[in-house]
Order: sequence, then structure tokens, then C-alpha cells
Amino acid sequence: MPSFSEKRNRQKADKLVRTAENALATGRVSDAQKAATQALSLIAGYPAAEFVLGQVARATGKLPDAARHFQNACNSPDAKVEYFHEFAGILGAMGKFDLVQQILFAALRRFPTHGPTYNELGVVLVKREFVTQGIEILEKGIAFNKDDWSSLSNLGSALVKVGRDKEAIPYLDRASELARNNPERLERTLLLTGEAHRHLGDMEAARTCFRSVLKANPACGRAWQDLSDITQFTADSDDIKTMVALLNRDDPPLEKFDRETIGFALGKAFMDCGDAKQAIAHLDQANALRRSDFAGQDENQQGYDSKIACARVRAIADYFPASLFENLSEAGKDDPTYAFIVGMPRSGSTLTEQILGSHPDTLPTGELRSFPKFKDRLFGQLFPSTPGDHEKIASGDLLGELATLYRNELAEMFAPSPDTRVIIDKMLGNFSWAGLILLAIPGAKIIHCRRNPVDTCLSCYSKRFANLQVYTCDQTELGEFYRAYDDLMAHWRKVLPADRFIEVNYEDVVSEIEQQSHRLIEFLGLPWDDAVLDFQKANRSVRTASAAQVRQKLYQSSVERWKPYEPYIQPLLSALGLHDSDRENS
Repeated sequence: MPSFSEKRNRQKADKLVRTAENALATGRVSDAQKAATQALSLIAGYPAAEFVLGQVARATGKLPDAARHFQNACNSPDAKVEYFHEFAGILGAMGKFDLVQQILFAALRRFPTHGPTYNELGVVLVKREFVTQGIEILEKGIAFNKDDWSSLSNLGSALVKVGRDKEAIPYLDRASELARNNPERLERTLLLTGEAHRHLGDMEAARTCFRSVLKANPACGRAWQDLSDITQFTADSDDIKTMVALLNRDDPPLEKFDRETIGFALGKAFMDCGDAKQAIAHLDQANALRRSDFAGQDENQQGYDSKIACARVRAIADYFPASLFENLSEAGKDDPTYAFIVGMPRSGSTLTEQILGSHPDTLPTGELRSFPKFKDRLFGQLFPSTPGDHEKIASGDLLGELATLYRNELAEMFAPSPDTRVIIDKMLGNFSWAGLILLAIPGAKIIHCRRNPVDTCLSCYSKRFANLQVYTCDQTELGEFYRAYDDLMAHWRKVLPADRFIEVNYEDVVSEIEQQSHRLIEFLGLPWDDAVLDFQKANRSVRTASAAQVRQKLYQSSVERWKPYEPYIQPLLSALGLHDSDRENS
């Protein structure tokens, strides 16, 4: 039992903590610090006082001191769950995300039924690309609080992120019910629900969600952009008139994000109408707004530099000579083949994936961050850039660990059936790592999707990508990056074995679908199946900007699409090095 003096000190300390809390709430930081310090002098390590001192340190910008006080508070047997959340928040502000996870996991060990902690940890895991683990944590949190809007919404978002859209919709529908009296929450949830329906090919349900958002908030740029992706506009469309009026209004002014996204939507709308001049004018403005976020105007932010980015892409070839690929290892007898679809965005890659994914022996996984994530972790974000990187490429241990991490994560995220013979990864940016992929993953194959360079770049310029591709936001920089990409692909074409590397031209697929499909299926070592020719009927989630197009039959209108836009894309054509004589044959 505590002594009388101990009880007395506890009472005084509690009073001082309340005084400190009140002082902090009214902005009297020094008074709060004084009272909390006095409380600690009465009871050493008193967690409530440590917590207040952590808040004081945070308020004055002393993050390391704040972290120390919050850690002391968490270490106490009398710690409260909010101490862990504050500690995690400070560590996140300091960029120590590994420690954030550790603290939140520690909080769950102390408070195993606290739903909000599961929610916060799940969000952190998903943001750090530990998506499968994050989903499991979010699901556990909902078990403790079935009617928590935040947990339901975050779980739905995570499921959509990995293509489990059908599973996401019930959670999102419930979140919408809970948010019916909260316009901001309802908007966020309806946008996610519409996205899930669009991925699944239910365009009518998606439109209903986006229209519901616009009815409540006509200036929601995200809803206009998503609606434009699944709408074929005509010149007399009321939607076009509404969007133009929104961009022209001064009171109240549009938020930058809404101005940007409505600009992309209008660019797409005028493309549908065949008004090339208006389309490019709106796309120029929208892309300029997006590009301005990465101009490096802040001294703490390094802006995107096209010359540096292109040089880094070209330099990759120097680290992967042909001799590295002379004796590539084969996959195990019972192991599936991993096929990587690579190339530029808008090059027909989604069509290729949909064709191959319609084969019953394949497992299409969509755009996965797994390989570049583990590449960064093991080889470094600036790899390859130093002489020591040659040794990393030759390291069997590093390559083996990269393959193991990659395959294990895919096994957690997707459940291959016993019939799965090919797993398809369509992260297009893996074009940079085609050589590393073949060295690391036994039996892996590369499928490079190509399309007319001007059609490719114009299509990129017309899209606001969810995963930012900074080089697409300026006509000149887009052309420069394309040429760097093309140079690297020429290297891979030269050094990679023909049985591991194949190229498919979008124009050929459109004009001779059966011949090209046979060619791809044979390359993957699969038996022919007529299902690949009915790819638009495949019942699977499609998460790219081409989600609407691949649900339709093939059409020729996207071939040589760029020609009406020629007068308005001169910077792009110049950067691509396409002069008049070249363009006649392009």
C-alpha cells in the first residue's frame, strides 16, 4: 500500500498535470512546462507529466525531446493508449517509419482490443506497401468496432489498392451509410466505391457514385475526372458547359487540385468531341498545375530534373552487359513462371494483360510495387550509380533474397490455384529492371509493350496518373524521357535472350489479335485457349486508366490518334526528334 506521503504527492502531481493541460490548451506553453516539470519532481517518471512535456516539446518544435518524453510515458505500467499514438505521430514526423510500426504493434500488445490502434497501424502498413499485412490488421480492428467509418473506409481503400474490389464494396457501402450526415466523409467513400465499380467493369454503378458526389459538390474535380474516364462526351454535352463554367468562375475560386483535375477531364471531353485545339489547351494548363508541385522552389525540396532523370535511365545499360545473361537459371519444375509486362504507360499494356489474363492457367496481379520496393530495400534507391553496384549485381545472395522477398509477398497477396502456370506482373516501370529481374528470378520472362511513340506520349499527356509520373506533365520532358526509355529498351533488346524477352506492338495486336495472341501464349509456354480472344468478357478487376477501354471490343481509332493534334504538340514532336520527314513514316 502506498504511504500517506506517496498519496499526497500523487494528489499534488495530478493537480499539477491538470494545471499543465489547461495551460497548454490555452497556449501558455511555458506555464505548462513548469507545472509538468514540478509534477515529475514529486513522482519520478510520472507518465501523465511526461506526456504533457512531450506535447510541450512538440509544440516548440523539439521533436527529439518530444519523442523521449513520449517514450518515457509509454514505458510506464500506467501508460494510456493515447501515449503510444502520440509517440508514433512524432516518430512519423521524424521520418522513422520502421519505429512507428514497432510502437503501434507495442500498443496493440498492451491494448489488444483497441480498434483505433488497429486502424492507424493498418494505414501505416498500407502506405509503406505492406498491403497484405495492413489489410489483416484493419480487418481485426473492424472486429472490435464494426461501425467505425474510418476503419471501414481505410479497409475498403486498401482492398481496392490490391484489386480486391469485390471484397471492398460491402465495407465501402457500410461506410457510406455511416457517413450520410457527414458530406466530406460521404464524398470520400463514394469516390472509392465508384472506383471499385469501375475496376470491376460496372460502369453504370460507377457513374451513379460519381454523379452523387457531383450533386452534393459540383466542383469536385476528382469526381469529374473519374466520370470523364468512363464517359464518351459529345459537343453539346451539358457536362462540358458545367466544367468550363467552373474553371471560369472567380467566386468562390476553385482549389488548385479541383482546377487541375477538371482541366484533365475537359481535355478528355474535347478529345472525344474532336476539338484538338481546346483539348490540348486544357491539358497544357492542367499539366502545368501538376508539374508546379515538383518545381523544386522550396529549398528543402529537390525538383524534378529531366536531364538527370534521363541520364539515370540510360546509365542502367552500363551495368548490364550481355555476358550476364548467358546462363540464366530456370524455374523449378513445379514453380510458376513470372511474366513481367513492361513499357511506357498507355502503350497497350492493359490490353496485353487482359488477353493473357483470360487464359485459365495464368494469374494476373495488376500493377505491383513489390519488385521495385524490394529492389530499393536491398540494392538502394539510387542503384545503379556506383562502381560497387557491379558487385551487388553479381551477388548471388542479394539476388536470391530479392527473388524470395518478391515471391513470398505475391504468395501472401494472391492465392495461385494448382493450375496456375504463369503469374503476370504489370508494373510498367520495371522496364528499368528487366535485366535485374531475369538475373534474380529463375525462369522469369519480360513482355515489352510498344506503341507509336507520339500516340503513346499524347495519351500519357492526357492522363493524370494516380501514381505520379512527373515526366508526363510537360511536352518537352515527356519526349525526352521517352527517348531515354527507348534507348534503354534498345539495350535490353540487344542483350536479353529471345526466349526471355519479347516485344509486342499495340498496332499489331489491334489489327491481328489472333496471331499476336498465339505468339504471346507460345512465348509463355502455355497451351492455346480460345478464351484469350474474348478478353473483354474476363471477370476480373482492372485498375489502370484503361479500365473502361479493355471492357470493349478492339477498335482502330486509337491508332495514329495524334495526327489531328500535330499543330498543338510541337514541343513534344521536337523532343522526340520527329521532323517532318520522319513523321511521314511514323
